[in-house]
Amino acid sequence: MKPLNNLLKQRRIFQTLVFRDFGSRYLSSYVGLPWAFIQPVMYILVIWFAFTFGLRGGRTISGVSFAPWLITGLIPWLFISQTMIVSANAILEYSFLIKKTNVPVYLIPVIKVFSGMIVHVTLIVGIIFLLFFSYNIQPTVYWFQIIYYLFALTILLTGIAWFISSVNVFLRDMAHLVNIFVTMLFWATPIIWPYSMLHGNYRYVALLNPFFYITEGYRYTFIEHTWFFEYTEMNILFWTFTLSIFFIGYFTFKKLQPMFADML
Repeated sequence: MKPLNNLLKQRRIFQTLVFRDFGSRYLSSYVGLPWAFIQPVMYILVIWFAFTFGLRGGRTISGVSFAPWLITGLIPWLFISQTMIVSANAILEYSFLIKKTNVPVYLIPVIKVFSGMIVHVTLIVGIIFLLFFSYNIQPTVYWFQIIYYLFALTILLTGIAWFISSVNVFLRDMAHLVNIFVTMLFWATPIIWPYSMLHGNYRYVALLNPFFYITEGYRYTFIEHTWFFEYTEMNILFWTFTLSIFFIGYFTFKKLQPMFADML
């Protein structure tokens, strides 16, 4: 596929742009880069405190305390939500690349995905230490499948980023719609409530949600010690939806790209 070939050919430029994007989000502030990690950590702490000592009263799920179960689901969601929000304005933010350089335009939204991946991978390392030292959850071979979920998440977010960033050039309300959509998805996805609460056909509320596949996959990896290929229905539904979004996003971006310069 052409985008992948260009990414491999221009990987050094792409790498430079990713780290530049990551740094530009925080270097202008007084604290600087630590904000990249302070914000998600504080968000997790607030949600953890509210649901551990308040709404759920420290109950256990999947044989472990509620805190690690909640945190392992929140980590991927933070990456998903932040990437969707910032990628909406990717083309507008990098309009100078479209007008003055030969960088393939469809790599610009992907910059946002990989920029967010830096924080995400760091938080995953933090999860590993937290589970081991605070909750005595021992490392297992299942933990290696996090590589698979990172790959799946990258494909999903790339398709979404292509779609919303290209549409936002022409429909500036898209960025606001994404913010509303992200808020709705947080409560609709079994992140702070267990999937087991759904019965019968209601379980498709979660199964048809690709983000549930990811958040639950992190729990399969670190908490429940289950292989991703054990759930055939989930895999079929997720990859059908994800590949559809990936190609819809790509072809939408490709169709609208020639008109970017006029709109910018």
